[in-house]
Amino acid sequence: MENTTEYRSSSLTAGSWEQHLEDGLKAGEVHWLRQEGEGAPMAGLWRVGPEEGAELPYRVTGSDTFHVIEGEAELETPDGDRIELVAGGIYSFPDGFTATWRTKSNFLKFFVIG
Repeated sequence: MENTTEYRSSSLTAGSWEQHLEDGLKAGEVHWLRQEGEGAPMAGLWRVGPEEGAELPYRVTGSDTFHVIEGEAELETPDGDRIELVAGGIYSFPDGFTATWRTKSNFLKFFVIG
């Protein structure tokens, strides 16, 4: 990864992915483009398979905006509403949004968390 005060860039390699944990549970892998301290925007790639991501808690702190590069998943809100996440889709969820995440196929997204 190349970092300056002006921009960030990164290249993917097999070793550039790290395990992502959510509430102590394995929740896919992340490749960070930007990972700052508390309150700063974060960005990167996240991937998860249908077995590991069969059912995960999804809680947004700040905001979560992402572009689905490949795969399909579904979010089910506490009210029972279902949101289909599909390749090519762009989604944004506000602070405090909660749902259950269900991965249907190998899933890859580029995200920005603010």
